[in-house]
Amino acid sequence: MSIRGIEHIGITVSDLPAAEAFFINALDASVLYRIVPPEEPEQKVEGEAMRPLNGFPPEMQVTGLAMLRLRNGCNVELFQTSPVTANEKQGISHAGVNHFSVYVDDIQQAGERMRQHGAEMFNGPSDCFAQEEGKGNQTWFGRTPFGVLIELITLPSPLHYDAEATEKRWIPAS
Repeated sequence: MSIRGIEHIGITVSDLPAAEAFFINALDASVLYRIVPPEEPEQKVEGEAMRPLNGFPPEMQVTGLAMLRLRNGCNVELFQTSPVTANEKQGISHAGVNHFSVYVDDIQQAGERMRQHGAEMFNGPSDCFAQEEGKGNQTWFGRTPFGVLIELITLPSPLHYDAEATEKRWIPAS
């Protein structure tokens, strides 16, 4: 078995076009394709068809599904459902996947851009600490208008690895 890395992250949103707009405008994402365009209701996917594949509730439908690309990182798959799934505010204290991080070169510019497109930005940028400490190494969290927590991170200085580490942290190429 050869694990190559995370290929995509799936996010369920209440308004697919608005979520697409956020990713495009705030994070320079691009839409690769729309398997279920929200404006084409006849292409919806019934829950019964999805249930055996991933446990999707049979009483629901997928009414929008788009695959986006985050530049030099993984893809983001956006789902819209019917009945509409309420946007929930995720946080570090929630079980399961609670955020994802986007590597940026200019953290101030990226955070302001997220804010301009409706993200609630928390205090920051903040200097990294412990093994991530170094000149210019910073992080900044923001919550999208649809409730997803995104961490911006920049690590221009070398990291400090534990003695038993056999790999180095993966950083997207410039």
